[in-house]
Amino acid sequence: MRIVPLSDGDPSFPTLVCLPGAMCSPLVFKEAAQESGLRAIALAWLEDDGSYDLDAIARRILSAISDQPRVVLVGHSLGTPLAVLAALSDLEQESPRVRGLLLANSGANTRGHADAQSLVKRIENDWGVAMWASFLERCFRQLPGQPLLDELRSYPSRLRKEAVSAAIRSQLQTDLQPVLARLEGLPTIVVHGKFDAARTLWHAQELAGAIPGATLRVLDTGHTSCVENPAAFAALMREVGLRCTAGQA
Repeated sequence: MRIVPLSDGDPSFPTLVCLPGAMCSPLVFKEAAQESGLRAIALAWLEDDGSYDLDAIARRILSAISDQPRVVLVGHSLGTPLAVLAALSDLEQESPRVRGLLLANSGANTRGHADAQSLVKRIENDWGVAMWASFLERCFRQLPGQPLLDELRSYPSRLRKEAVSAAIRSQLQTDLQPVLARLEGLPTIVVHGKFDAARTLWHAQELAGAIPGATLRVLDTGHTSCVENPAAFAALMREVGLRCTAGQA
């Protein structure tokens, strides 16, 4: 799994491991990560070969970060259920390494996710520049500037449509709500974009409500909060990191 360095930072904090949404470049986290002052990497999980069942991807994520003794998983969109599944799997290990979660712009399942089914059909039937541009518009209240915009427009060309479709189909079949209580004690912040066109506040409330002790934060953003308000997102990265180190102390 390709690892993308994002920022260096205070080694006393866990490393941020950022998981982007489907068809989304790992670089969406870069500005927020750098502003956070923490060490951060992103994983290009959709570029892999292999099964695109979410459980299989989560196992590959844990394998890719096996050299990291302490991590906070930061998920965006489809990266959120991957972060949760990786954390749940990690809890079963003798020495868990996941110390916190920052879960953005997603939910415990896809009920009420208005365009998830149609998105799979568009990926399978209309894969190409026009479809990618339409998807990008849906992910932002306001598109980012250059050079990130060029990166986001071109990134899907590095992916196989079969992989993207399979991952989203697996997400449609995944309901995390019954198992989220197992994350009790893990510092968790759930982020929702007030103007998110893909997910509703209800999704974020259900997700946060099912994780004991989780905090819900609503930002004035669309679906990609880490890009649209990197300063606020960086503050949440630091907050989770501080909760982890406080728990250690």
